[in-house]
Amino acid sequence: MSSKTLQAGLLALILAAAPAHARAGEGGGGGGGGSAQGGGQSNALSASVTRSVVNILTRGFDRCGRLPRNFKFDCFRHTYKLARQKLDSNQAYAEASQALTLVEDTLTKAVKKNLDPSQKNVRLGLNVYRAVKPAAVPQIKRQTEQAMRQAETILLRSPAAKQVQYARIAEAVNSNKILLRSAMLPGAAIRLAWQLLKKAVPA
Repeated sequence: MSSKTLQAGLLALILAAAPAHARAGEGGGGGGGGSAQGGGQSNALSASVTRSVVNILTRGFDRCGRLPRNFKFDCFRHTYKLARQKLDSNQAYAEASQALTLVEDTLTKAVKKNLDPSQKNVRLGLNVYRAVKPAAVPQIKRQTEQAMRQAETILLRSPAAKQVQYARIAEAVNSNKILLRSAMLPGAAIRLAWQLLKKAVPA
């Protein structure tokens, strides 16, 4: 047998083996894809995640009601920040995260722009909140309420498959909006209004 014949035979064996090797590599890639898909299951809508976000929004606003009115907006900002952070790593809640971020950013900018340097910070629990100028309160309320309406729109116009979970978050935002409208009332009246609101719209 000539050397050329041997070389041709070896070349044929190599070419025949190459597709099988490639298929084996593809099989390994498929396994990796399965693993990624399994990890992606954590990025899914769930009643527990939704309930956690709703609780942060409702209980957070309840806590903010204990503060003097000039300090409430920084507390509201912190509440929406916590709720948004709950969704940061879950792409299934992308629209909800966008909605909460809209409210958070509105409050962040409003508080920063209207800080009252004559007021000392107030501590509530582990958090410290800043005051806004009294004259700015009506404008900040309007801006925040508008952001909340826009957030509700984002949530309620979400894909049909997300409506059940998003509707609950939208209800919490709406409850916050109603309470915000009463933010100028004395503290006791606000707490009473909030207790009645929680009975009307359970978390």
